[in-house]
Amino acid sequence: LLLELLDYLAVELIESGWDMKHMHRLMLSSQAWQRTSSNLGADKNTLAVDKANHHYWRMNSRRMEAQVVRDSLLHLAGMLDLTPGGPPVKPSAGNRRRSLYFFHSRDGRSRFLATFDDADVFACYRRSESIVPQQALAMMNSQTAAASAKQIAAVFEPHISSEALVRAAFSMILARPPAQAELAESLAYLKAQPKREHFIHALINLNDFLMIR
Repeated sequence: LLLELLDYLAVELIESGWDMKHMHRLMLSSQAWQRTSSNLGADKNTLAVDKANHHYWRMNSRRMEAQVVRDSLLHLAGMLDLTPGGPPVKPSAGNRRRSLYFFHSRDGRSRFLATFDDADVFACYRRSESIVPQQALAMMNSQTAAASAKQIAAVFEPHISSEALVRAAFSMILARPPAQAELAESLAYLKAQPKREHFIHALINLNDFLMIR
């Protein structure tokens, strides 16, 4: 089925006059692209027959690419420089340009991006995907993550209630409302630790932020 799909897309690309925008619209508007990755509510017979999703009846969850992780943090914080074009820039924690414009060579790479499986200079810029402790440490301790959490926390009104803050932060960062248990846990956390930036920092460390579902 996968080879047939690739053949179809190849023919569609050629017949459209190599129109990439047409291909993007075609894929993003397809039912396959818009399927949820969740098993909740899935047909029990489908789950029984294809637990591993070999037939692609739902989207497999995957982590954001390294550049998307960094750019998402800066974007949520309102710090991402969206200026298009220009020369490459040296990777640094204080640089606000999109990760696309970072130097990327054997001797000049971003340590933050490398932690999240940046394209491998020594393997024709192929990408791998790993889950290692250094990634969690980067989200907890890196200057980029810490500065972003502080700026995101400052977005919310000073006198907003704790519950309203939790609901707004979940919507902004995770693109979903908190479950009842998550709401209760978040309110308990804010009562014990009132500094908002710490709560925001905890949210950006959740898998739900890093994963595309």
